[in-house]
Amino acid sequence: MSNSPLVDYIRLSPNYNRRGLTPILKITIHHTAGVASVEGMGATFAPASRQGSANYGIGFDGRIGMYVEECNRAWTSSNAENDFQAVTIEVSNDSTGGVWHVSDVCLSKLVDLCVDICRRNGIERLNFTGDASGNLTMHKWFAPTACPGEYLESKFPWIADEVNKRLEESEAMTDTEKKEFAALKAEVENLAKENKRLQDKIGTVSGENADLKKRLDHYDDMGVYDNAAVKWAYIDGNLPNWAKPTIKKLVNKGLLKGGDKNSLELSRLMIRILVILDRAGTFG
Repeated sequence: MSNSPLVDYIRLSPNYNRRGLTPILKITIHHTAGVASVEGMGATFAPASRQGSANYGIGFDGRIGMYVEECNRAWTSSNAENDFQAVTIEVSNDSTGGVWHVSDVCLSKLVDLCVDICRRNGIERLNFTGDASGNLTMHKWFAPTACPGEYLESKFPWIADEVNKRLEESEAMTDTEKKEFAALKAEVENLAKENKRLQDKIGTVSGENADLKKRLDHYDDMGVYDNAAVKWAYIDGNLPNWAKPTIKKLVNKGLLKGGDKNSLELSRLMIRILVILDRAGTFG
């Protein structure tokens, strides 16, 4: 099991159990019953005496914190059966009392996080049934509490709909992934254009085009070609851990094959693009 790449802050709590072989099948959403930051939630869950935690928390400013890794069961919902199967999320309110309102910024980040959790754990749809039989659950079904608060509870059908729309889109990406992909695409296009322009002019580097060589050296010093250079040939300890699941998937599906001596000839730029496309659901 992996953790969300959307996380902005990490402070791991001692309050958890090993999930073992239990698969992640559900998401359980809570509210903080107040205005909270990701740092504040981390401090709350830090003492062992607290006997409480959550896998993730969304602060009042939309930042995402992680307090229990997804491979572990957080102590959040007063129900071991639910929490062993669920990723639990605490969401900050933007005011105290009343309907316990939650900002649109936090709701947007909540949808992004739920989409990411579903994609990485093979959850095809979020089913909100209004009771514990669905895979989108709330705290009040397992304990005498008002959590997740009147406002957030009213948003559960909308949350499920928005997440499912994203999951059903063949090329769906979170807003963060869209920005990363656009930046990578522009980087690839610019590198290709610059490479062609330089190749057209370079010829044999000698006295008559020494100035061109200086320019090439300048680009090299800047690391322009570093991301495009071949660095990894095999799936081994040298390949970044964040890239291994995607590369293994593509090799197993026969979509990525090696050349001479089965060398994959992967560059950092290539694996970054492949990982983003994989997170977008391109490879199934």
